[in-house]
Amino acid sequence: DLLSLGALLERARLLITIDSAPLHLAAALGTSQVALFGPTNPFHWRPRTTPTAILRAGYPAPMTDFLPKQQPHPMKEISTQEVIDAMQSLLSSPAAPVA
Repeated sequence: DLLSLGALLERARLLITIDSAPLHLAAALGTSQVALFGPTNPFHWRPRTTPTAILRAGYPAPMTDFLPKQQPHPMKEISTQEVIDAMQSLLSSPAAPVA
């Protein structure tokens, strides 16, 4: 349920998720996120607050430039190593919440 999810996210240091409700709930609660985007465009749907690493299929590093029109790519193009690198970057940042 959403209340339990909110309680867990409030205590978490980091959430790894796709573009979904938990991503936006974590952003609202100030929890850092690694957000995985496949064919959906982060220009429209990315969190606008909290430390977030946006990983987009077809792009080799976390995105910082967002365009209204970008080519869609399947999410399987995001490597495990890209996710691990983004996690380590956010967790080593002084802005990451402390449990």
